[in-house]
Amino acid sequence: MSFDVIIVNYNCYEALNSCLSGLEKWEPAKINAIYVVDNSQRPRPNDMVRRFPGVTWLANSKNVGFASAVNRALAKATAPYVCLLNPDAVIAGPLWGPLEEWLKKNTYVGILGPKILDADGSIQGSARAFPSLATVFFGRTSLISRLWPDNPFTRKNILSSPSLGEPISVDWVSGACMIVKRSAIEDVGTMDPRFFLYWEDCDWCTRFRFAGWKVIYHPGVGPVIHHVGQASKNARWLALYHFHRSAVLLYWKYDRTPARIGSLIALAGATLRFAALGLKLALS
Repeated sequence: MSFDVIIVNYNCYEALNSCLSGLEKWEPAKINAIYVVDNSQRPRPNDMVRRFPGVTWLANSKNVGFASAVNRALAKATAPYVCLLNPDAVIAGPLWGPLEEWLKKNTYVGILGPKILDADGSIQGSARAFPSLATVFFGRTSLISRLWPDNPFTRKNILSSPSLGEPISVDWVSGACMIVKRSAIEDVGTMDPRFFLYWEDCDWCTRFRFAGWKVIYHPGVGPVIHHVGQASKNARWLALYHFHRSAVLLYWKYDRTPARIGSLIALAGATLRFAALGLKLALS
């Protein structure tokens, strides 16, 4: 049993049910333990524990954020590999067996991301370049990327080509489903709890790379179906705020521009984007 699975839940029990059912379906013998860290502020359905008796439930008295919740479970994890899995993500194919075989042969890998698909079957673009100011215009959710997804700048920022079949070294992979080597965590450290929500995956991958570990996107394993937004739809204002706050924190943490001018530009851009999307959300 080579894998521990960590799921952070926040008022997302319907999706969590599908997520846990997927874990039961595909190679459950490879899983050492499943930890659900519950940041929810509403009662868990009474039959949830009974339906999944193999799950270890770690309930927090308040919403401590994603990174802190993951760190709580990491303190209990004992398997050689840890899989972070969103509650709105469902494993839809053989994952653990192929991963275990490949990771044992590639000991330099600290973090690996499998193929992740949107609900419609399209590639989600879960492997990405470290964000820059260009990410505002050519990121996964930007208007230009949605209208013209095959433009060269978006392709540079996001790996979403269906023709890509071999493992490739990348800057970072999505925390919707990432597999992390536990001995590498002991070397690099756990997630930065200052990232309450969003961008903690990019930060962690960056720290792994700086420590000499490889971050790999492996489109040949999986897939994992990620129903984007299900985990945050019950707290859209909270998600919107923390997305932009964490983006600015990420820029600040790794900014090497004179007088941190890059971070100041990022702060201005994030403030304007937050205001525009907040207005749209208020009017919807």
